[in-house]
Amino acid sequence: MLHLNVPAEHEGFWTCFFRRTKWLTLGVLAPETVLLAAGGQWASAKRSVVDMRSLDSGSWTLAHAFYADSGGFLLQPLDGSPFPVTAKQIHYLVNQHYLKVPDISEKEIFDKSKADYVTKTIACLQTGWFVSECVARAIQKLPVSPLELCTCAIILCTVTVYFFWLQKPLNVGTPTTLTVGESLQTILQRAGSDAEKRFWNTPLDFVEPPTDYTFGNWPNLANRWGPYRKPLVRIPNDRNPRLYGLQQRFLYTLIVVIFSTLSFAEWYFEFPTNIEKTVWRVACIVCNASLLVHAIVEGAVLCKQSPPYDYEYIEGYKLQWPANLLFFVPAATYFVARIAVIAIAVLSLRMMPAKSFVQLRWSAFIPHF
Repeated sequence: MLHLNVPAEHEGFWTCFFRRTKWLTLGVLAPETVLLAAGGQWASAKRSVVDMRSLDSGSWTLAHAFYADSGGFLLQPLDGSPFPVTAKQIHYLVNQHYLKVPDISEKEIFDKSKADYVTKTIACLQTGWFVSECVARAIQKLPVSPLELCTCAIILCTVTVYFFWLQKPLNVGTPTTLTVGESLQTILQRAGSDAEKRFWNTPLDFVEPPTDYTFGNWPNLANRWGPYRKPLVRIPNDRNPRLYGLQQRFLYTLIVVIFSTLSFAEWYFEFPTNIEKTVWRVACIVCNASLLVHAIVEGAVLCKQSPPYDYEYIEGYKLQWPANLLFFVPAATYFVARIAVIAIAVLSLRMMPAKSFVQLRWSAFIPHF
């Protein structure tokens, strides 16, 4: 259940379909990247709530912040066309008395959503039932297929993503327009020298730097492949993750460690051929080795930081040649190994061990005399 940002007005069914397909594919190949994106959005929403409370705005909630950062608000100045504004930019406009806090309730925001708490809870219960069956089979010493194990690992990331996106509305199709009683030129002139620079995303880039989106760190690619039009017609989904302090970073690391090491549970699984068993083992080792290299480099960077450890994920050495090889080489190696793991898991279904077809006996878990 991907919570993607609000589409642009001109975007049709197929544009939204291919965008969702791209993120679904990424969620299968590397679910920890979707987890990182969701965690970054949650952290941004938390910061927005803190900032708004400093303006004595208790009506601004996580739902409002998520709605804003997903492109739910369009700013309409007296001159020019409307463009999307983020929660941080709304905070600036409210602080400078160009706007009042948007008059939209949390109930109205979730009314735009295509799923509520009940729907998300049911989805989590369904995935929880699948995991419980796999655990029960392992307890009864029945084989769990590699594909089932891969699914359990993805579920671990998915449930955590659900937690981060619990307050984010799903599949909002129409944004809310905020009309400001000043011209854009006036707002920029009053902002001073910072607003005189050429903008990259929207005219309010001086409030929130353009590198706040991952793709924006590579201008040549962004200019050639989009989706960056000037000004933006929608807020991209690739917000540069900036996690909320050390605790969230520890949680993310813990989830990724569990996710990556689960594959070793199939070390002695009866694969159809010895070649497939060898490829599976090598791919599992390469996946974990790549993550270990990345963790060591990130740990070294983190040691140079000071609290609250909320630097952006794509910055520093990741943008500097040749130091960025420490990021891109392990990442590319990980993706190749991850594809191999999934391919072997699917191929193993053609010849499963006989015990794989034995029904699970739930009665064995009920105390009886």
